[in-house]
Amino acid sequence: MKKIIYWISCFVAIGCLTACHKTSQKTSDKEGLKIVTSFYPIYAMTKEVSGDLNDVRMIQSSQGIHGFEPSVSDVHAIYDADVFIYHSHVLESWAGRLDPTESKSDVTFIEASKGLELQRVEGLEDIEVGEGIDEATLYDPHTWLDPVLVADEVEHIAQELSQLDPEHADSYQKNADKMKAEALELVDQFSPLFASASRKTFVTQHTAFAYLAKRFGIQQLGILGVSEEEPSPRQLSEIKDFIEEYNVKTIFVERGSSDKMAQALKTSTGVKTKILEPLEADPQNHKSYLENLKHNLTVLARDLK
Repeated sequence: MKKIIYWISCFVAIGCLTACHKTSQKTSDKEGLKIVTSFYPIYAMTKEVSGDLNDVRMIQSSQGIHGFEPSVSDVHAIYDADVFIYHSHVLESWAGRLDPTESKSDVTFIEASKGLELQRVEGLEDIEVGEGIDEATLYDPHTWLDPVLVADEVEHIAQELSQLDPEHADSYQKNADKMKAEALELVDQFSPLFASASRKTFVTQHTAFAYLAKRFGIQQLGILGVSEEEPSPRQLSEIKDFIEEYNVKTIFVERGSSDKMAQALKTSTGVKTKILEPLEADPQNHKSYLENLKHNLTVLARDLK
């Protein structure tokens, strides 16, 4: 009897080991590539293209990417990944200083905006890059707010992932084509609205919307010298002159900017403040990236109308 129990136990153990191995193998296959992205727009585009094939994460989600420097744990996460996708050598200049070989890492770097022609910041077109000049201050990186350039960036991500993982190339391209079609639909939907708008100029705290403005034939004006803290009396005076000169009715600020600043603007100038997201930080909602971008376009179109 003891021998029978012994052999039954052995068969059960062998069966369990086999089943556990199969489960582990299946989980590993499902995980696919381990992909780290730099910040929200790149994460959102990569996640759309990747679908459920890969493990996609981002290292900077709560704030904007300007001035961000990765922590030691961020760098470790990048080196531990199969793929690191960032926006541009201009915006994430720190990416060029990383050296995966130091950690014997095989991570592949993908610059999502590669092939796009970044435009100069208005007023800095003639300044040459040289010693003492930070290239990042001369170029506007905010391509992710123009639906057409979003489509271009998504296509590049799909092509790069297809080369790394040719087995799933069709899935990457299918997902990319879907997002590209949705992005171009936004252009078709909003172009007539901006074309017929009674006003063509909008004023922002964060001048992140130059590509968007160019795409839809409108103009962005930025309030210079305004930080996220309460404006000084001199700054408020300058803003008031600016508002009167351009007959400004609304100033667009980003979520998370100082309530004191918004209140000071309302009290001093009488203008309205509305939210227009640069979409640099995770908006913490259940909308897709293009749904968040559509919300931006809706808010802006209604105001200009």
